[in-house]
Amino acid sequence: MTTPTPNPGYQPPPPPGAFHMPPPPPGPQMGAPMQNYRLSRPRTNIWRILGVLIFVGVIGFNLLILLAMVGGAGVLAGGQHDPHGLVEYRRESGEGGKIAVISIEGVIMEGGGGGLFGGGIDPVALAIDSLHKAEKDPDVRAVILEVNSPGGGVTASDYIHHEIMKFREKSGKPVVVHMKDLAASGGYYVSAPANWIVASPTTLTGSIGVVIQGFNFHGTLTEVVKGQDATIKAGGNKTMGSMFADPESEEYMQGRQLLQDLADEMHGKFKQIVKDGRGTKLSTDWETYADGRILSAEGARKVGLVDQIGYFEDAKAKAEDLVGIKDLTVVEYGRDMSLGALLGLSAEDVQPKVEKAVSEQLSAELQEQLRLYPGRPMAIWVP
Repeated sequence: MTTPTPNPGYQPPPPPGAFHMPPPPPGPQMGAPMQNYRLSRPRTNIWRILGVLIFVGVIGFNLLILLAMVGGAGVLAGGQHDPHGLVEYRRESGEGGKIAVISIEGVIMEGGGGGLFGGGIDPVALAIDSLHKAEKDPDVRAVILEVNSPGGGVTASDYIHHEIMKFREKSGKPVVVHMKDLAASGGYYVSAPANWIVASPTTLTGSIGVVIQGFNFHGTLTEVVKGQDATIKAGGNKTMGSMFADPESEEYMQGRQLLQDLADEMHGKFKQIVKDGRGTKLSTDWETYADGRILSAEGARKVGLVDQIGYFEDAKAKAEDLVGIKDLTVVEYGRDMSLGALLGLSAEDVQPKVEKAVSEQLSAELQEQLRLYPGRPMAIWVP
C-alpha cells in the first residue's frame, strides 16, 4: 500500500466557527504573516465640519441683515434702543439737557410705506412713540416737530394731534414746529397745537380743507367692454359715491350730498383745531384763507397761521427760550434701518438717512393709496 506524500504547502481547513482569513497572495512574503486588515476610507470629516460652519455662518449673516432691515440694528449700533424700536441720535452737542427732534415726514397714513413685507415706517406710530419717549425722559426739556408733509388721512392726522395735546398737558414741555418744504392740510393739522411755529422761507402751508377722492365711470363699461354693474346692496345709500352710479340719478345726488355733509363736518372740525391751537394769534379774517388754498410762508404769517419765518436754528433758539436754558443738546428719534449700524458703527456715526427715503417712498405711494381707498376723507394737498 502506497503512503501519500504530504504536500508541504497544504493547510487543513479551519474547524467550524473559526475565523477565516483569506489566503496570503502567492510569492515570497516579508515580515510576519498579516493577521487582520481593513479597507481604508478617505478622511472627509474635516470637510463636513467646514461645510456645516459655512452653512451656519451664511444663515447667521442673513438673519443679521434681516434684523437691520426691520429696524433692529440700533442695538448693534450702540444706540439707545427701546421695546418700540426707537433709536436716539445726537444731532448737536450741548449742555443742560436735551431737545428732542421728532420728524413727521411724507403722507400721514397709518401703516407706512412698502418696506420689508409691506411694513415700512409708520409715520403715525413713529410720532406717537417718540412723543411718549420724550415725555418719559427727564433730560428732554422741549420737543421740535420737523414737519414735511402734504397731509394724509383725517383720522391719522387727528391721532398725532391728540398725542401732541396729551404730551403738552402731561409733561408741561413746550413744542415748537419747524416747517420744511411742505406742511399742508394734515401737515398743518398736526402743527396747530404747538407753542410756536417756525416756517422756512420757502415753505408751502395752509390747505385747510378736506377732500373725499372719487371717480365716476358710469357708461364706460357698457360702451367699451359691454360690462354691467351687478352690485347687490342692502340700504339705499350703501353705495353712495360709487364710481358706477348714474350721476344723473336721484340716488347718486343724494349720496353725493351726504358725502358733502361729511366733508363739511370734518372741515369744521379742522377749523376748530386751528382756532383752538392758534387762538388770538389768528387774524380776524383767517377763515377766509381756510378754504383749502395753499399759502406761502409769508402769507401764512400774515394770517397768523405761523409765528416766525426762519430755519432750524431759529426753532432751536425759541425752544431754549421757552424753557429758559441755553445750549441744549439736540437729539433725534428714529427707526434705525441702516446697514452701517449692522457693520459696527456707532449710532452717532450712522446719522440716519431715513428722513429723505421715507418721504420719497410714502409720497410715491400717495396715488396708490387714493386709488385703493376712494371715498376716504383726506386732509391732504395734491397739486
